Amino acid sequence: MGIFDVAFLVSAVTIAAPILLAATGELVSERAGVLNVGLEGVMLTGAFGGYLVMWETGSLVLGFVGGMIAGLLFAAVMALLSIEAKVDQIVSGIALTLLGYGLTAFLNERFLVPARTFDPLPRLAIPVLSDIPVIGPAVFDQDAFIYATAILIILVAFALGRTTWGINLKAVGESPVSADAAGVGVRGMRWAAVLFSGLCAGAAGAYLSIGDVGVFREGMTGGRGYLAIAAVLFGGWRLAGLGIAATIFAVADATQLRLQAIGVIPREVWVAVLILVVLGMALGRMRRGAGAARLASGRLTGIEVAGLASVAILLALVIVSPSITLPVPLWLAMPYLLALVALGTEGKRRHRAPTALAVPYLRSEV
Repeated sequence: MGIFDVAFLVSAVTIAAPILLAATGELVSERAGVLNVGLEGVMLTGAFGGYLVMWETGSLVLGFVGGMIAGLLFAAVMALLSIEAKVDQIVSGIALTLLGYGLTAFLNERFLVPARTFDPLPRLAIPVLSDIPVIGPAVFDQDAFIYATAILIILVAFALGRTTWGINLKAVGESPVSADAAGVGVRGMRWAAVLFSGLCAGAAGAYLSIGDVGVFREGMTGGRGYLAIAAVLFGGWRLAGLGIAATIFAVADATQLRLQAIGVIPREVWVAVLILVVLGMALGRMRRGAGAARLASGRLTGIEVAGLASVAILLALVIVSPSITLPVPLWLAMPYLLALVALGTEGKRRHRAPTALAVPYLRSEV
């Protein structure tokens, strides 16, 4: 299997879990019409809050509670700015992220020196299922956070699709005026959605500091909050698409971590990228429709031409397998470059966004 072994799959699942949890909370917030661009700052605050509480108590459970409370408080600031003060949600989100970076760096340097390290969450193997080859160790021999994340996503999916609350949430994000006329409290729904996103992002941040790494470092979220926002957009504001996007980002991150240690890019990486590009092109044609007629007429879009060129280059790399070594900063940027590509190629799907996303609701002021 080369670099794509069981340890690689375990790493990918561990990386995906906090992104997926934060993205689920962001999805709920955006469904209600609030774009929480400050998710990165909320996650970083949750990471610091969890580490701070565990520093004082030595309890993992209380540490996660502390992270969730820290995320909740930062989300409340976002709600105050975007819902009550009607501040532009992009501007307030960027300000919140900068505040998170500055505040956590100051408090960490002021109060938590020298740093302590803690043991990460223990792994809990599910009997029988964990014995399945390859999939078992990667999926069914994980820590409690990953299992809890999976359960929460199932509950959110049920709530969004099968409950009155989910219908009201969608109504608030699509047409707040109509929802208000039907007796749905727009402000209350938006507050609840933003606070829920704060709880999820806070827990995800706490997992990074005390559940996985075991220590807090300045800026340790490393852009995962932005990846969570990108996953919501790339997933078309659907949980299934969100899960696919988070998985793609996590696999890219796990790959770059492995390639940093190896140095030279092995042949199986080029093969995997080639397969992904071909699958992506095929899915894109199926999604757009009328692909056969366009291909028969010789008319190709710019993206399709670029895709075919990429396939040709990747085929050459697979055959030749050159000894290519890339600098570490470029490896670190790989998940975020992939996010940019995903957002660029999926730009036409933005019409699926809630109609009132990032639009302040002024009805209560009339």
